[in-house]
Amino acid sequence: MDKIDLLIVDDDEDDFLLTRDLLEDISSGHYRIEWASSFDEGRRILSLNRHDLCLMDYQLGANDGIELLAEAHKCGFSGPVILLTGMHQSEIDMKALEAGAVDYLVKENLSSEQLARSIRYALSRRDMEKERVERMKAEAENRSKSEFLAHLSHELRTPLSAILGFTELLMNNQYDSESLGHLKVVHRNGKHLLGLLNDILDLSKIEAGKLELEYKDVFLSSFLTDIYFLMHGAAVDKSLDINIECPNPIPRKVRTDPTRLRQILLNLLGNAIKFTDYGQVSLTVSAYQHDMRNWLSFTVKDTGVGIQEDVAKDIFHPFVQAKNSYAEPRAGTGLGLAISQQLTQRLGGSIAVSSEPGEGSEFSFSIEIDAENFDELCDFSLESVEHRALSSDIPKLSGRVLVVDDLPDIRSLIGHFVRQCGADVIYARNGQEAVKAMELDAQSSVGRIDLVLMDIHMPVLDGHNAVAKMREKGFQQPVIALTAAHMKGDMDKCLKSGFTGYISKPVDRLQLYQNLAKFLPAQSLSAQVVGTRTIAVVDDDRDALKATASLLELIGWRVLTAECGEQAVQVVQDNNVDLLLTDLNLPDISGFQVAEKVTSFKPDLEIILLSGEARDREELQAAGISASLLKPVSLQDLKAL
Repeated sequence: MDKIDLLIVDDDEDDFLLTRDLLEDISSGHYRIEWASSFDEGRRILSLNRHDLCLMDYQLGANDGIELLAEAHKCGFSGPVILLTGMHQSEIDMKALEAGAVDYLVKENLSSEQLARSIRYALSRRDMEKERVERMKAEAENRSKSEFLAHLSHELRTPLSAILGFTELLMNNQYDSESLGHLKVVHRNGKHLLGLLNDILDLSKIEAGKLELEYKDVFLSSFLTDIYFLMHGAAVDKSLDINIECPNPIPRKVRTDPTRLRQILLNLLGNAIKFTDYGQVSLTVSAYQHDMRNWLSFTVKDTGVGIQEDVAKDIFHPFVQAKNSYAEPRAGTGLGLAISQQLTQRLGGSIAVSSEPGEGSEFSFSIEIDAENFDELCDFSLESVEHRALSSDIPKLSGRVLVVDDLPDIRSLIGHFVRQCGADVIYARNGQEAVKAMELDAQSSVGRIDLVLMDIHMPVLDGHNAVAKMREKGFQQPVIALTAAHMKGDMDKCLKSGFTGYISKPVDRLQLYQNLAKFLPAQSLSAQVVGTRTIAVVDDDRDALKATASLLELIGWRVLTAECGEQAVQVVQDNNVDLLLTDLNLPDISGFQVAEKVTSFKPDLEIILLSGEARDREELQAAGISASLLKPVSLQDLKAL
């Protein structure tokens, strides 16, 4: 048993010796005792905080122990204090406890048993308090870490959303091969940066116990086909063969977390392709039963460079890489395999590696699965490329979508994707504006909002509170959360707030299309023919008119132009115009007069005024104008329309 360091503060040497003898009676040699014979010496030694416990006399010359007791913790002593006195007085007893003493003992007739019991209680209470403080500290650190991860995820994914999204838009509209090559480099490195971010955040979430598994029914053949086609391009780029083999029939359907299983397989196959220059990469899948449980085993084998034995034994530890990895252009962060091992364990399995330097490596893992009918087996075969290609087509949809995000880049990007499907888009910058848009929509004759895409983290009113208010006001249409946070319980919190589902940021275009197709009606054949929105632009300066029209066409508008007010009125009368963008100063009539004439026969048309100076909102509303833009307008301004 460890010795207890004990301080006795008593100005009477006889009383000190009596107390010391009682301690020796309790357990000889169990206490290391130090004596302070005065108030000042006691205060000096207490400030050193080197004792587990203090026994303090109530009367210390001109001072009393209550005064020293009050100073003990102020000067740095963290242990418990037991007060000793010559006689029992209820008033002193209360003062001692109020000052922080854990017990109050009367010296007269004090036995070794009483003293031992009081010391045991004091030390036990100290240990319990220390454990409580440590637990609270750990919980606070975990909360801080969770909040930091959520904030970091949001802050890093948001700019990546804009970088990847707009790069993809440029790639889709770039026909110059050199420029397209440059854009592909930007996009590839952006995706690589996103992968590193995901690895770091995933490892942090696993260590913080915040990674949430979502078990779903998985059709195994279709799942493996997706894996094959996801990795096929990377293998072809290096002239490698890639195969998926199932020697025996596999279950048609299993229940697991497809996202995390896919992450493990893509990690292992990605590494295999990265470190293989010649030959092939293969994935072998088999199902078996053991101890009355169902298992799936996966083996990824390559003919690559292999792994040295001294590295292989630690390869599943975070940040472990082969020697000289900084000089190896293929080396990553060393996080992928650590995450794969953690995810495998979370899925109820284990992972192992065997490798021969210069010959290749083999990674194998098994996970426990829940198969409804393990006897319902089928032969695996890759689904055709033609069948899969249909899933990436842009759906032709109709309806009205409200996009809510405080960042104009992200609003514009998501709005562009939605318009590509043929749906109409309106925007809000925060939750409060979204609630207002919903209320105005209910009173409008233009058409109801069919779907809301809403960011979670926004100023003024965040997504959770906004959707709760919308539901309170009777809004029943689907609301999809756009969130960069992926912490445990995020999905449950979204559903509890009133969201229908959620999409992770950076927003994946195909995932967005799938959600849009799920909640929006398909276009009629006639609507598909006329899917582009039309804008009328009015400006008497031909160069400015041409520049504005070109920018609008670049972002998908059908543009009609006019060089004077009366011509603009005629254009709106003769065409199905969705938006009118008019200059204020025209040669015949002003932009305000154009708005007055147009609203007389088309009161619901949205009109935006171009002006060289800011205009008063009340003045605009009185003229039937929705908003104004300062000239010169940028592409960013036009994207926000």
